[in-house]
Parts: sequence; C-alpha cells; structure tokens
Amino acid sequence: MNLSRTNAIILAICALAWVLVVVRIAQHEPVYEPREIVSARDDVQRYARQQLNDLQRRSFHESREFCGVIVEDELGNLSTMSVSEGDIASCQYEYEGRVGITPVASFHTHGGASIRFDDEAPSLQDLQSDIASRMDGYLATPGGRFWRIDWQSQTANLICDEGCLLQDPDYTPCPAHEPAGQYDIKRLQKRFRDTPSRC
Repeated sequence: MNLSRTNAIILAICALAWVLVVVRIAQHEPVYEPREIVSARDDVQRYARQQLNDLQRRSFHESREFCGVIVEDELGNLSTMSVSEGDIASCQYEYEGRVGITPVASFHTHGGASIRFDDEAPSLQDLQSDIASRMDGYLATPGGRFWRIDWQSQTANLICDEGCLLQDPDYTPCPAHEPAGQYDIKRLQKRFRDTPSRC
C-alpha cells in the first residue's frame, strides 16, 4: 500500500515537472531572429568580389561551381558561413541560422569555360533562387564578369565586365553570348530561348 502511494506521488511530481518544462519551452525566444543588416551594400559587394576572386582558379581547375553565404554579426562584421562544392552547372549552399548572425548575400562561381553552357550571364534559376531567398546574390563567370542579383528589384546587374575578376585561361569571348548589362526574369527567359547553345 505504501509502495503504490509512493509511486503515485513520484508520478505526480514527474508530471508536474514535465508541464513546467513544456511551459518554459513555449515561452523561450526563437534561436534565430532576422534583424536589419548594418553593412553597406558597397562593403558587402567588395567582400563578395574578394570571395569569388579567391574561388575562381579552383572553380576553373575543377570545372565546378562553388557557392556560399555571406553573414554579418551583431557588430556588422562580415564573414563566410561555409563554401559548398557544386557540379558543373549548379551549387547548393548550406546555411543554418545562429544567434547574432544574419545572412546578407549568397555568392557562386560559374565553373570553367565551356562551349556547352551560356555561362557569362546569370541563369534564370540564379535569379529566381535569390528572389525566393530574399537575399542579394553575387556571381563570377569564367570570363571574369562580376554580377549582382538584386532580389528586391528582381534584376541581375553587371557590376563589371570581362576580365574584372580572375579569368579562365581557356575562356574565349563569344559574340553570340555577349550579355546585356541588366536582366529581369522575362529578359533572361528570352536570352535562354534566343541564344544559341554553342558559339
């Protein structure tokens, strides 16, 4: 009799403790809360340009895309969360939210020069994925072009032209693939339809 009464008291205490734990978890603040970005766009752009330039040679040599996310801490310091390896025509970056860290922009290379791809302009997927993630994106091409995708205006903008970044030694300019200075989704769709697959 005493044993079952003791068990009942222990179970009641455990149940009460469980309720308190659930209530505390429900009241706990989320681990990641987005905040306004402190860094100026020019600072982010300079940082992205350096990251991409540093990745270009490896991207050419391995004929694969590399990508990552630029983050900012609470003091406005920029860093790269991690760099992911992609394949010849795509790359998926990994990002996990952390307290005090805010994602600022994505970046990726377009691999080595290839006659199989129209790789001197952002792809439709590049533009759409940055718009969906609500983050600006930066892109380096085999020809050394540097692009910024502005998710708010939903445009891809050429920051600087051929040779601005490290250029693939195998790159040969292609008049048929010469990019415009700006694209939106409709213009990229038209480029995809109208540009010959080979130079």
